[in-house]
Amino acid sequence: MNNILKKLIIVSLIIGGSIFPVSFAFIKTMNWINYELEPKYDSEGKMICQDGRNTKTSFGKRNEFTIFRCSSNGKVSWFFYNRDKNKDIDKIRYFTRSSSSPCVYTLGEKGYTKLNYETGEIIQSKNINDFSKEDQEIFNSLEKK
Repeated sequence: MNNILKKLIIVSLIIGGSIFPVSFAFIKTMNWINYELEPKYDSEGKMICQDGRNTKTSFGKRNEFTIFRCSSNGKVSWFFYNRDKNKDIDKIRYFTRSSSSPCVYTLGEKGYTKLNYETGEIIQSKNINDFSKEDQEIFNSLEKK
């Protein structure tokens, strides 16, 4: 009986001893994966992603839109992004935020974009004449930058 008990104790120590390192490695791997996936924030509270993206500014409360910088191989690009839909709106060159309304104006690859970030309404066109005179003035001031 003592012999069987000794063998059971030895087997349980071997199994327990091998489970600990495997469990430890698994937990460390999961922590590393979670650490890499969670966004980092700079001193101003703007999100910095591990792939070189850096949030410049965000708009909206119900709908969330972001302008972020992405650098790759020394080349910097700016994107107008819809966080709710997890989708790019446009690759942009310039943007401005209206002081009189909840709107953001951008110039980019898709032309002129006006976003009302409270309603989520986006108007995009390659033709500036598709916008009101007030909007055209804002876009024209962006083009002069």
